[in-house]
Amino acid sequence: MKILVVNDDSINSYGIKLLAKAAKRFGEVYVVAPHTEQSAIGHGITIHDSMKLHVRDEFMEGVKAWSLEGKPADCVKFALYGLHLEVDLVLSGVNNGPNMGTDIIYSGTMAAASEAIILGIPAIALSTDFFYYDVVEKELHCILEKLVNTGILNTENVINVNFPSKEFSESKGFMITEQGLRPFLHEFELDGDEYWARGTWEDISNGPETDVYAFENGYISLTPIQINRTNYEYMKILKNKINWENESCP
Repeated sequence: MKILVVNDDSINSYGIKLLAKAAKRFGEVYVVAPHTEQSAIGHGITIHDSMKLHVRDEFMEGVKAWSLEGKPADCVKFALYGLHLEVDLVLSGVNNGPNMGTDIIYSGTMAAASEAIILGIPAIALSTDFFYYDVVEKELHCILEKLVNTGILNTENVINVNFPSKEFSESKGFMITEQGLRPFLHEFELDGDEYWARGTWEDISNGPETDVYAFENGYISLTPIQINRTNYEYMKILKNKINWENESCP
């Protein structure tokens, strides 16, 4: 198996080294990661600027690695169409900070994994609590083994994995979850003539079926995330309320 490892925290992050090391047990590993921090960049791609590529031979023995002066989604595209790598799986992370609930809209980690399935390659995104890798170091290989070796990965879903909060030294197990609610309450602080975004997450009670609940209660969450964001139930309501075939705007 050939595996591409990416992230949004940059090639210098601790989490990507943990992930690349774990991935080596499953096959040949390539790393293409942002040259600098690209957190919360979302699914942006670079189309109006050039990108510089850096060979990173020092990254890890036995791993071919590059850093790209671009965004996380760029790294996946460039690995396939710039470096012409043929890969069977994309692993994104391990992100420094959880990516659950509404976080996934902004997450460069999820964007890289999402770009992979758009391009027809199965992908897993992995994240942990801020600056906390204890559970990751103990249980990352186990989670990868369950996902990689069971034949359940496909190109319809990113498997979004979140390790539990730093309150737990080990997980209570894993849960198959749905995306919860985690809105960020923004504040803007004026410093001279510049504004800085500040804030924190709103304290919302999430049900036991959600990724947020699993994170807060000591479980590793596995959430299937689709690219297609169509609300099919609401489509039925629109069709019932608006007869498009017989109505028009004058």
